Amino acid sequence: MENEKVQKIWKWLNHNRWVMIGPVLGFMLWAYAVGCTPETASPLDIGRMVNASQLEIDFKTWEAQQEITAAKFEAAGKDLAMQEERNAKLKETVLELASGGVPGVPGLVKLLVGGGGLGLAIDNIRKGGVIGGLKRNKEPA
Repeated sequence: MENEKVQKIWKWLNHNRWVMIGPVLGFMLWAYAVGCTPETASPLDIGRMVNASQLEIDFKTWEAQQEITAAKFEAAGKDLAMQEERNAKLKETVLELASGGVPGVPGLVKLLVGGGGLGLAIDNIRKGGVIGGLKRNKEPA
């Protein structure tokens, strides 16, 4: 008896197969159209696929990074300008000190002798530290 019911259902399905297949295909097409979101590789991370809204977020992120980079370049340029200004002032001060009110060779000699004396003093302090360190680290024989 059950076998007869199954055969009747199978016969009906076989006779009306496109009545069943058509709606199933329609549902599959609808599911594909609704569920398929276009995606592309992210310009910031090629291995990551993004949709339109994620691509917009990536673009805004990239724009922000560009603004940060531009600000860093601007700050570096200002820093270089400040260093150049300080160097110019230092050169001007050194030239004034070297001239000692009398421009020319006497001022240069004065600057060289003063610089040598300062270097001698600093060198003696450094050498004293090295010698003291060697004495402290000497082991008894």
